[in-house]
Amino acid sequence: MKEISSVLVAGAGAIGSMVAWELFRKDPSLVSVLAGGERLERYKRDGFLINGARFDFPLAPVDEPTNPDLVIVACKAHQLDAVIKDLARHIGPDTLILSLLNGISSEGIIGRAYGDRRIPLAMIVGTDAWHGGNETTFSKTGTIYFGDKGRGERSARVDAIEGLFARAGIPYAIPEDMENRLWFKFMMNVGINQVTAILRRPYRVLKTATRVPEAAELFESAMREVIAIARAEGIVLGDEDIEEIYRTVDTLTDEGKTSMCQDVEAGRKTEVELFSGTVLELAERHGIPAPVNAFLWKMLRAIERSY
Repeated sequence: MKEISSVLVAGAGAIGSMVAWELFRKDPSLVSVLAGGERLERYKRDGFLINGARFDFPLAPVDEPTNPDLVIVACKAHQLDAVIKDLARHIGPDTLILSLLNGISSEGIIGRAYGDRRIPLAMIVGTDAWHGGNETTFSKTGTIYFGDKGRGERSARVDAIEGLFARAGIPYAIPEDMENRLWFKFMMNVGINQVTAILRRPYRVLKTATRVPEAAELFESAMREVIAIARAEGIVLGDEDIEEIYRTVDTLTDEGKTSMCQDVEAGRKTEVELFSGTVLELAERHGIPAPVNAFLWKMLRAIERSY
C-alpha cells in the first residue's frame, strides 16, 4: 500500500480541527477540510482559530471530487449520515477511512456505505479539546488508537496510517486487541460524558484529588453496566479498566469539559443515543438490567427537550 500523502478531514469540530492542525503543521499540503454551503463560506471568511492563532486550512468543497489517500471522520454521531453522503465524491478506489467518533458503531455504519476493507477500528483518548464556533482550544492532543478487529492482526492499511502519524508526529498506539480498547473508551464515555453533562461540571468532579463521591458512584455504576453487556458480547473488561480510566481522567485539566457537557451548555444535540441509547439496546438484547443508563438516558433526553 502506498504512502499516505493526502488527508481529508470530515467534521471540523474539536477533534477534527485539532487533527487537521497537527497535520497542517507538518505539511500544509497534506490536509484539507471537507465543507459545503454556509460552512464553506464561513471557513473561507473566518478560518480556524486554534489555541488563539488563525489557520486557513485548505478546503475541499463537498461537490468538487477529490481522491484522498485517507479520510478522517470526526463529526458528531448524529451528523454521520450527512457526512457519509457528503463524502460520496471524495472516496476513491483506494481511499482509507479512519473514524474518530465516540461509541462502537461508526465503523460498521461507514463500512456499510463504503466497504469494511477501508476502515480499521479507531478512537482518540486523552484530549481536552474544546470547540465553539470556529474556535478550538486544547492543552492535550491525546493519543489516537487504531488497529484491525482480530486480536494480533496487522494489515497494510494499519501500516500506512502508522507511517503517516509517525511522519506527522501525531501520538498514536496500535493495541494488541483494538476491539477491547474500543469498548474500553465506550465504557469511559458512557460514564464520564453523561455524568458530567447532567451535572454540567468539569473533569475535576471525577478526578482523584477533587472527586465528588456521589458523582463518582454514578460514573462507576454506569460503567459497570457496560462491563456486563461487554461480557455478553465477548469483550472482557473489569475493575482494572475502571482504575485505568481514573488514571486517564487524572491527566486532564481540572476545568476541562467533556464534549457532551459542552453540548448541553451550548444547547446542542448530544450523543446520548450513542452512549446510554446503545447500552439500553444491547442490555435488552441480552436480558441484562441497566437502570443507571436508563436514568441517564431520561435525564439527557429531558435536558435536550428543555432547551
